[in-house]
Amino acid sequence: MDVRGISRDLAFNASGHTMHSLFWPNMKQGGGGTPGGRIADQINKDFGKFDSFKEQFGNTAKQVEGSGWGILAYEPASDQLITLQAEKHMDLAVQGMTPLLAVDVWEHAYYLDYVNDRAKYVDAWWNVVNWDDVAARFDKVRK
Repeated sequence: MDVRGISRDLAFNASGHTMHSLFWPNMKQGGGGTPGGRIADQINKDFGKFDSFKEQFGNTAKQVEGSGWGILAYEPASDQLITLQAEKHMDLAVQGMTPLLAVDVWEHAYYLDYVNDRAKYVDAWWNVVNWDDVAARFDKVRK
């Protein structure tokens, strides 16, 4: 039995499902803007201001090597929001964090509209972010 191969396939497929299950509700028609409530307070605490967060998150997503994800996650031990990358679906994953917001930077997510201009896609993606979904996820993990 190829345990390593099975484990790798399981991690890839389960993580892909998890990330897409986060990605789709994280967007809505008429979304965008800035968050409110506790998630806005936490963003300001951890990044200084929303624009600083937006720049850091955008750069995180734009600089994923190859295919993957830009992620905003909550890290409970330090009570902080952290931006991170996931290559493929699972490489560079950090244990113990809860993803709250994700942008898919696999080529299939943007190629038809943006060809290979990932940066333009990520910049446009902000216009559909569903901050209500992100806030609900944050409130659930930070009781």
